[in-house]
Amino acid sequence: MENICLRLDSSLSKQIEKDMKEFKYSTKTEFIREAIRSKLRELDEQRDKKKAWNNLIAARGSLKGKSRFKSDEEWHDWRSNEGSKELEKELFKKFGLKP
Repeated sequence: MENICLRLDSSLSKQIEKDMKEFKYSTKTEFIREAIRSKLRELDEQRDKKKAWNNLIAARGSLKGKSRFKSDEEWHDWRSNEGSKELEKELFKKFGLKP
């Protein structure tokens, strides 16, 4: 393990101590480690969402001009029915996404 020295404002330190007692953490180190793990999971989720959006935008661009729909309403009707499942499978396969 690596040691990291951390300076905190007294108000933040007091809040940590209060929450430690409330949520049954035995040490500040344990509390801070869990907070860091939680933040890293959150960032990973954001990264995955960003990647999925970028892939979706790329997919829409690759399908541009190939649409058989004349209006957004037609697209949304088709999208809510089973026909969209085929496209979804193709896009997941093409861009390596998980269904």
